[in-house]
Amino acid sequence: MNKWNKTRTEVSKFFKLSNDQWLKIVFSFKSQHNIWFETIVVANTKRKCNDCINKTEFSPKVIYGHSTGNKIGLEAFRIALKELLEFEKTIHNTQINIVGASERLTGIYKYLKRYGYEEYEYPYKSRTRQMMYKKIGVNENV
Repeated sequence: MNKWNKTRTEVSKFFKLSNDQWLKIVFSFKSQHNIWFETIVVANTKRKCNDCINKTEFSPKVIYGHSTGNKIGLEAFRIALKELLEFEKTIHNTQINIVGASERLTGIYKYLKRYGYEEYEYPYKSRTRQMMYKKIGVNENV
């Protein structure tokens, strides 16, 4: 059984996929906005997953927005969805944001509408990007 690695601002977990790649799921908290972000990375090694999460945006080790292998199926997304729905049960009075690194991922994340997520467009480097978000236990009448 995989255990969550907990720090002050994030929780993360690794999963070994059936194609011998690694999936890392990270929920990171931004306290100034009271928002949780879910990040998922699929790579050939745990180290590549960690590099993608921990390095600066312009590091050559970051695979954000690039293909992480031609063997990726829906297994990683099923695991991420299961963990996301479980995570929602443990938090309250906050919001979860999910941003796709590519157009393909953004298209897949649109299926989250079935689980109460809404779509939002925001400006990013002279174009707009889409993200999915859900408010968890927030009283919207306040």
